[in-house]
Amino acid sequence: MPEEMVKELRGNGNLFQEPTGPALLAAAGAGRDWPNNRGIFCADSRKFFVWVNEEDHMRIISMEEGGDIVAIFTRWSKGIEKMRTVLEELDSGFQFDDHFG
Repeated sequence: MPEEMVKELRGNGNLFQEPTGPALLAAAGAGRDWPNNRGIFCADSRKFFVWVNEEDHMRIISMEEGGDIVAIFTRWSKGIEKMRTVLEELDSGFQFDDHFG
């Protein structure tokens, strides 16, 4: 990713920060293999993001200024469905457990 984009995304709070502090680094292991094994998908609109291996395995974010919660939720739902389709085309998918979800 170009450094200019890194600065833009970090400045807007849309790119995860390098983990610091003993709780994240030692106990949780969040800094292990930093920055390898992490990734981000950022839509051109800057309204939809997928973070991979930050603190969660995957964090899916849909946002925009204003109060149009229907548009935000619709974008989020379509993004998840598209990800499911792409993963299934790769003979993979989301993990699911009948008890835990």
